[in-house]
Amino acid sequence: MMDYRRHSDREKLEIIFNSSAANLTKKTKSASFLRGIWKQLVTAIARGQELQTWQRSDRGKTWWYGYDPRTGRSVCRSSEAEMRAWIEQSYYQ
Repeated sequence: MMDYRRHSDREKLEIIFNSSAANLTKKTKSASFLRGIWKQLVTAIARGQELQTWQRSDRGKTWWYGYDPRTGRSVCRSSEAEMRAWIEQSYYQ
């Protein structure tokens, strides 16, 4: 605890202000950190429910793969058009 009797009124106010500012900065940093964690968690949960697609090439042939985490279904298609049809079908179910 500070002994305020040795300081002038101005010095006392500066000590109080600086102490409050330091505490506010710590609280702001903590709140910002927690908001960041929360945002990442929400994004991860939401992303976990999204339809996933990717492609792979094998000896010059491109294959399209898809996975629907809501249903657990996965598919392999030989063209982008076929994959688009599967996506549309999955979306409208």
